[in-house]
Amino acid sequence: MSVTPMTMTTPTWVRFGWRCGVVAACLLAVGCGRRVALVPAEGRVTLDGKPLEFGAIMVQPTAGPAAQGKINSDGTFRLGTFKPDDGAIPGQATVRVICRKDVTQPGGERAYGPSLIPDRYGRFDTSGLTVEIKAGMKPLTIDLSRK
Repeated sequence: MSVTPMTMTTPTWVRFGWRCGVVAACLLAVGCGRRVALVPAEGRVTLDGKPLEFGAIMVQPTAGPAAQGKINSDGTFRLGTFKPDDGAIPGQATVRVICRKDVTQPGGERAYGPSLIPDRYGRFDTSGLTVEIKAGMKPLTIDLSRK
């Protein structure tokens, strides 16, 4: 009885599909259940020295998902990456802040109005804001300026 190797009689597309399936299974096995270690992160956002009364803050680490938080009426926030207030990935990160008043359009639809802070703060690449997230850190202070 002779056995013909798979590479001799199996079409190329079948061998390619089989290899892709093996690679995908390995990647899933390695990635499943792997959770990034988060550290608690909170702070305060001010505009020209006064608390920003509402808005959102996002912190993008050099690798991994961004954390975000709602800015409260006293300017304080807590960051969450996978769920509210669960923390942020440790390390250097860039920051963006958004503060827009809701506007009611004709017909009752709500939309975002103009930014109440300089537009540069609304993008990671133009905000100029960076932070270091680390275990046991003091609350962050994010100072914004209209200038």
